[in-house]
Parts: sequence; structure tokens; C-alpha cells
Amino acid sequence: MAAGDTKAFNDAVLKTRQGDYADTDTYQVVFLSDTYATVNTDLTNPTLASFTATSGGNVAASYTLTGVSVTRASNVITFDAADIGTITKNALNPADLRCALLINQTVSNDAIQVWDMTSDGTTALDLVNNDFTFSFNVNGINTSTNQSA
Repeated sequence: MAAGDTKAFNDAVLKTRQGDYADTDTYQVVFLSDTYATVNTDLTNPTLASFTATSGGNVAASYTLTGVSVTRASNVITFDAADIGTITKNALNPADLRCALLINQTVSNDAIQVWDMTSDGTTALDLVNNDFTFSFNVNGINTSTNQSA
């Protein structure tokens, strides 16, 4: 695993295709102490409660996303939002932050996608001595490409 690796939850893909989620829903990022390898994306109805959230100091319990959009360019659908910005170092910041979790707060805090924040899959970020900037990929939070002709 490496910083920035990401995986979507299978139920989130299912619920998106069933029309359970909307771009007007409230989406949030929550940081976790769970390791990326232990996050099972095949859980049935995973929610924030399925994982161990971590916060404190300058790390908020959750970050509500702004500028959420779902767009289409040719055969590519993109889900995106504004970056959450920089978390400044602080002695009270958690010492166990390993993953970031995207949830749909409107729909029961459903787990949507998870990112590995570590360099090796296990070592937590050092937010006591270092600032941390969380930015989504320049191509969007996630994309889906339709292959049909």
C-alpha cells in the first residue's frame, strides 16, 4: 500500500447505480486509525460505525465537502468536490491517523471510498510535528468510464 491508494466500497457502487445517492447529499471525509489493508470494501452496508474514527487537536471529527459535483465528459462520469485543505501540526493531533474515509452523511453515514494515508500501509502520519494537506486527485474524487459503444 502507498499514500494515495484508494478503493471504493462495493455497496456504494451498488447504491449509486440504484439511485440512492445524490450530488445534493452531504458528503464528508473522516480520518481513521484503521490500516488500509484492514478496511474491507466488501462489507454489507458499511457505515462510519464500521471503522475507528480518529480526531483531536486540529483534526476535526469530520470535514463536510463543498462544491460537490457529478459531471460527464464523453464517456467519463466524475464525482468531485473542493479539497479540505491543510491540517496544521499540533501536539494534540491524533497519533494514529492512517486512512481517510469518504461517507455519505445524508444516507446513514454510508462508507463510499477509502484512501491510504501512510507511506507503508501501517505507519500513521506524524501530525504532531508536520502539517498535512489533504487534496483530492486533480481528475476528481472518483471517475467511472462507460465502455459500451
